[in-house]
Order: sequence, then structure tokens, then C-alpha cells
Amino acid sequence: MQVSTPENATAAAQRGHESAELDTSYIGWFTAGIVVLLIGTAIAAFAMLGGFRVPRPPTAAAPRAEAPTGARVPALQSAPAGELYAYRRDKAKMLEGYAWVDRAGGIVQIPIERAMQLMVERSAPGPASPADAEQSR
Repeated sequence: MQVSTPENATAAAQRGHESAELDTSYIGWFTAGIVVLLIGTAIAAFAMLGGFRVPRPPTAAAPRAEAPTGARVPALQSAPAGELYAYRRDKAKMLEGYAWVDRAGGIVQIPIERAMQLMVERSAPGPASPADAEQSR
């Protein structure tokens, strides 16, 4: 087996053969640069974030902010599906049923479909009488 020397490499290059030598110094320098970059980034992040902070318990001198006495926190529902069903049923009954709103004033609640039908009938022009049709000719 022949050991590769610089003289052999130049002779092989002159004959048209590739050199068996591989320069690995670039790989070492690249690896060292990446390690230095990672360490520098870690130090910079540590400095910007203020290092390792240990949270301290609040002191007794600072009063705690509490909710105003008038504000109530809503309670969570144990079974919201049943209440939602009852709510929707009541709203559907209001939209689809008849009821007195003000009996003395004569105000009545009617189904929404009927209310829309009455609005269309009242706002649409009435059918033309035969006399009106003859006058327009």
C-alpha cells in the first residue's frame, strides 16, 4: 500500500488522477464556529431574559386587588344542555304563539310568520277595481 505524500499528490494530479488526501481542517473550524455561536447565543438570551429568576411570594405590604363587592362571578352550570333546551323552547313559543302584551292598550303578540304575512298584505297595493283599470287605458 502506498502512503500519500504531497509529492505523490502532485504527481497523481499531473497524471490525471485524484488525490487520496482529504483536508478535514475546514470541518473542524466549522464545528468550532458553530459551538462558539451556540454558546454566545445562550449567553445573550440569558442576559436579555434576566437570568434565572426565582419568583418571590407577594409581601404583606402590598394589598391584593379584589373584585368589587357589587360584582358577582357567574356560577358554572352542572347541566347546561337542559337549560339551553328550555331557553330555546321558551323563545320558540314566543315566536310561534299568541299572547297579550298589553290588554288595556290592545297590544297582542302574534306568531312571526303571521306578522310578516300581515305586513305584506298591508303594504302591498290592493287589487285594482275594473273601473280603475278602464281609466288607466
